[in-house]
Amino acid sequence: MTQILPDLDGRLALPGDAAYDDARRGWNLAVDQRPAAVAHAASAVDVQAVVRHARAVDLRVAPQATGHGSEALDLDALRGAILLKTAGLDAIAIDPAARTATVGAGVTAGALAEAAAAHGLAPVLGVAPSVGVAGLVLGGGLGWLSRTHGRAASGLLAAEVVTADGERRAADDDLLLALRGGGGRGVIATSLTLALHPVDELFGGMVAWPGEHAAEVLEQVRRVALDAPECLSLIFRVLSLPPLDVIPAPIRGRRIAAVVAVHAGPRADAEHALAPLRATGGALLDTCGAIGPADLVRVAGDPEQPVPARGEGLLLRELTPATVGAIAAVADDHREALTVLEVRQLGGALARDGLTAPFQVFVGGAGDSPEATAATLAAAADVRARLARWTAPRVPLASCGVGADVARGYADGAWERLAAIRDAVDPDRRFLSQHDE
Repeated sequence: MTQILPDLDGRLALPGDAAYDDARRGWNLAVDQRPAAVAHAASAVDVQAVVRHARAVDLRVAPQATGHGSEALDLDALRGAILLKTAGLDAIAIDPAARTATVGAGVTAGALAEAAAAHGLAPVLGVAPSVGVAGLVLGGGLGWLSRTHGRAASGLLAAEVVTADGERRAADDDLLLALRGGGGRGVIATSLTLALHPVDELFGGMVAWPGEHAAEVLEQVRRVALDAPECLSLIFRVLSLPPLDVIPAPIRGRRIAAVVAVHAGPRADAEHALAPLRATGGALLDTCGAIGPADLVRVAGDPEQPVPARGEGLLLRELTPATVGAIAAVADDHREALTVLEVRQLGGALARDGLTAPFQVFVGGAGDSPEATAATLAAAADVRARLARWTAPRVPLASCGVGADVARGYADGAWERLAAIRDAVDPDRRFLSQHDE
């Protein structure tokens, strides 16, 4: 393979090479990726070279920047593919006047947030700095500004792509449609241009209580969410935290119920909106205060290093007092298997963007052994069963593993149109994507 790719500026690792094991590793250390080769692209030209080589030797290509989302890859199919790492495509160009950012396929949310914040601007990004912008946008993407501006994908204005024949071109209207939350099927995006939004005042942080307060805290979240302005976003979590020094002492090594909140507007309005939550008795920690645009991807405190984990997500069509009770009960019943149970507020611009479910649930646990993985997956199955009466028919593909019904991840008719676009640009299914059908 190295003889066929003499002009590759990046690195190439094959099974048996000393660098192969590190090269093939994804973000989720519980996922054992074993591709036919790993190519680290240093440029869009490298991406073209890899795609052309894959065609010549009848291998597929699986693009991956940071390694997030690997649990949704068909690992058997990956054995017949080149894992194309695009982290080296990390250029960022901010146009403050046009309020746009053009980023390479390897740029992380943290890097883009900091670059945009220097101009008082912010894109719609996720809640973790380590996530790749390209994967986030192509998968739809939910962030703290989504209730005001919609999904991250809705801010995609233009893209440069490499097609299955190895050619580079600007995405036309059909391809942009497919890229906006379609998972990037059929092409490899090498560069994205995204909308940026002015942010004047931001207020946010986390309030945490002992885990046994979960039902009371989630009920307060439900009540606040009923009349919450679109500039306010809430995430409720039940967490089992390790005894690490980086975790604040009041919650270190404890099981907690927490709310992470961000309000994009005047501080007085934020404090008024969050007052009922923050007045809930027994809080262990309250970090709420003024934050900057770059802090949006860090305010939730998500891990910034790879971890072994398993998880599942679902959408709720309603959050009632009965739902609150069921969620608190299932979190308590599976406190050993589930290290996180999350209820995320949606609505606002997301509903206008086609995501009509008002809340999303995610549960996750350790995946560092077969026994831990089995326990996590069994607990997740029980969560699905016990919340079934409130579950929306659509599925959140970004938090589902292999085997999810891909068509249920999209609004009526959208999946059929996406499939038709992919048939036109990648009829041989050269590119291996998450939830590959």
